[in-house]
Amino acid sequence: MTTLPALIWEGGTEAAVVEVPRPETREGWSRVRVGYTGLCGSDLHILAGEHIRARPGTVIGHEFAGTLDEPAAGLPAGTPVFVNPMVHCGVCDACTRGLVNICQSLTSVGIDYPGGACPEVVVPDYGLYPLPPGMRLVDAALVEPLAVGVRAVRRGEVRLGDRVHVIGAGPIGCIVGLLAGMAGAVEVTVSEPSAFRREQAAALGLTVVEGGAAPTADVVFDATGHPAAAPEITSWARPGGRIVLVGAYPPAPQPTALLSIMFAELTLVGTRIYTRQDILAAIELIASGRVDVSRFVTEVVPLRDAAKAVERLRAGTAMKLLLAPENA
Repeated sequence: MTTLPALIWEGGTEAAVVEVPRPETREGWSRVRVGYTGLCGSDLHILAGEHIRARPGTVIGHEFAGTLDEPAAGLPAGTPVFVNPMVHCGVCDACTRGLVNICQSLTSVGIDYPGGACPEVVVPDYGLYPLPPGMRLVDAALVEPLAVGVRAVRRGEVRLGDRVHVIGAGPIGCIVGLLAGMAGAVEVTVSEPSAFRREQAAALGLTVVEGGAAPTADVVFDATGHPAAAPEITSWARPGGRIVLVGAYPPAPQPTALLSIMFAELTLVGTRIYTRQDILAAIELIASGRVDVSRFVTEVVPLRDAAKAVERLRAGTAMKLLLAPENA
């Protein structure tokens, strides 16, 4: 049996690089040789045993780009591709209305299927996106988080002249802040408890503020998904404003000031991952040079050092870490 090295969740809070069986192809799925894989907050939730679907032995990694190992979806072998890791059922109410990003049975490569923290991964053909000529795989590995930001800003309906506030200055929060500025916001502020992330946000040109000021934001983005942030999301929005939930909260009730939403006629909006249009926009933003995603990357590490990289991410001393699976 052929095996490959991969970063897995062993159970508990343990991450390890071990040999796993080479992933097998199936009808409608094709093999991709992974160039780069990003690690994110969702991976940390898996590695902390907090993800409701992940199981011990899961090969993580849902942010990745690579090259086709075989012809697929009308593309020749060797084609550089970004991969949408999401797997929809195609038959639920959402899917039959074209809303596959909110499929009622949505699953994901890197959670429910072996992921991209491995030299090879098998993915649905409909998730393959050929990259424009000259676009680097190391940049394409950040299409996924950029697409999350694109959808969030679209869902927030940021308009010319709006003032925007982002709660949380992790990679997604910073991406949302930058895209909001590109969408026409005249002011973008960010709040964040981590000194490291505040510094990173400031280096990206975002204005870092603390709470306590009068609410002035037309649109507030909660990029944390952390229960500690739930009580404050309404405090940043001016009357008539919009609040967009970007970060995924635990599946439990959260303390939010519903009366404030009513009295101030605030609009509360959800946003979930991305659509095909969001992915295409993210690819174009990177390929055109309008968004330099390399500014979010703290470090690129070989797969053999992935467990140590996870610890740096847990410690909050890194923004975006990329793994190079072929450098096992």
